[in-house]
Formats: sequence, structure tokens, C-alpha cells
Amino acid sequence: MAILCLEKCMSGKDIIHIFKGLLPDERLLSDVDMKRLTTFRIGGPADVVAEAQNGEEIACLIRAARGAGVPFVVLGNGSNVLVRDKGFRGLVIRINSAMSNVKAEGNIVRAQAGITLSALARFLAAGALAGFEFASGIPGCLGGGIYMNAGAYNGEIGNLVREVSFIDEQSRLVKFNQAEMKFSYRHCALSEREVVITEACLELEQGDSKQIEQMLRDYTRRRKERQPLEYPSAGSMFKRPEGAYAAALIDQAGLKGMRVGDACISEKHAGFFINLGGATAEQMLELVQKTQEIVYGRTGIMLCPEVRIIGE
Repeated sequence: MAILCLEKCMSGKDIIHIFKGLLPDERLLSDVDMKRLTTFRIGGPADVVAEAQNGEEIACLIRAARGAGVPFVVLGNGSNVLVRDKGFRGLVIRINSAMSNVKAEGNIVRAQAGITLSALARFLAAGALAGFEFASGIPGCLGGGIYMNAGAYNGEIGNLVREVSFIDEQSRLVKFNQAEMKFSYRHCALSEREVVITEACLELEQGDSKQIEQMLRDYTRRRKERQPLEYPSAGSMFKRPEGAYAAALIDQAGLKGMRVGDACISEKHAGFFINLGGATAEQMLELVQKTQEIVYGRTGIMLCPEVRIIGE
């Protein structure tokens, strides 16, 4: 009940005072347009956005939020997320390039959660470390990629993880090894928990830098040919159902190009739901629901969104 009252009665400028002193003022922002922080370019304002630069700052922000009953969410590169039109009432903790340090010792690499998957792929290629090429075009940061066990081209991040550091529900720093992470398709042991991944240790293979860079170019070319990279999107909208492919089911239902306002199923790749310029979250969610209903009616398969939906 206290949280509901807080959401209704306090503005971003009121809530920001709870976090004063935890970060410099220039990294604590109120009433931030979430369209600017997501790859969908959709969503209303967040009460407060905190730009965290390390795990200690994240832990302090979470403790303060929980102590004051302020809802919070963690955002990386803003991919794989749809913010509702009224925005997010509470605190958005943003992990980005300020937490993107990476270091290699032999074939073992330790990287912070804020590094983008594309930047990490380039770093590994320069060091002739192979195995991460598949992730080079996946939008998002390492932390989010681990959280959902992101993958492409028959590769998954979980297969490379040796250890993950995260802040748990009691604001403690905890480490899990690969076995404890229990990776599966687009899921891991942390996926349903309110935790924040801060760092990970990956194990790669020694390779040839020229061959690795050629693979990166090949994957980039394939993505440009097959995916609607010219439009804002959150990547693949649905998880792959067992024994089928979401994009194929949508295509076979004749749904490419279907629109609700400026929310549209891409003509190039049916798995991508794109923003033609002025889409709202309500329009995108209606398009998702219609797609689910039509595909289920034809096949008996209920498509499950891969994109995280936050806000109100």
C-alpha cells in the first residue's frame, strides 16, 4: 500500500531527493523520457534515472530504493525492453558505457556488465579469441545478454560463461559459477530474481584474428540483408517455441506488414516488430496480442514474448 501511495503522490523531483548524495547530481536525473533510452524509441517518462558506474553504487541505490519503498528497474542498452506509454514510476538504474571495462588473461576474459555485446566481440577479435562471434550483432549489453542467455546462429552466451557476479535481493555481492547459473534457452537461474549482474568471466578459445574478423563481417552482412536494422525495434519479439520458429509461424500466417498505428511487423523479417516512427506501447502490445491470437488459432502454439515489458 505504501508503494502505491508513493507512485501516485510523489513526482520525480520528490523521489530524487531519496537518492541525493549517493551519486553526483549530474548522474541523477528526474522525469527522463524513456524513448531516448530504449532501442524501440517508445515509452513515457521515468521518475528518476540514475547513471551507475560500479557495483557499489548500484548496491547503494537498490538499498535506498528498497528502504523507501520505491520501485526500481535496471536498464542496460535499452534493447529487448518495451516501456509503457505512461512511463515508469520509480527509479531506473542505468548501466552503460561507464561500466564497460574488459580484461583478458590468456583465453579467460573478465568484463563488466555495461559493455555492449558488439564492443566485446570486437575486443575479442582483436585478441584472437574465438567463440563470441555469434553475439556481435545482438543489441544490448553483456549483463542483459547473460540474464536472458542471449544467442544467435546456434550460439548462446551461457556456453561461454565461467562465473557471474551479481547483487542479490539483500544487496550483497554474490558469485555463481556456470553450473549454478543453470543456463537454458533464453533463461538462467537469475531470470526470475530481482538481481543485478555487474560482471562476468568468460572462457574463449584461441583463434586467428583475421578469420574471426571475417566471421564478424559475414554476420554483419547477413543481419543487414535479413533484419530491418533501419527501424527502431527490440530485436526478436518472441521466443522460439519448441519444435518451431516464431518468425516462420508469423510469416506462414501471412502477417508480414500487419500494422497497428505505427507498430508494424517487418516485411523483411517476421520476427521483428518495428516502430515506423510514432508507435506507442499500446499499439505495439495490441499488435503482439493480435499476432499471438492469429498464430494460436492456426497452429495451437502460443507465442511467448522475449521482450521485457515495464512501466504503466
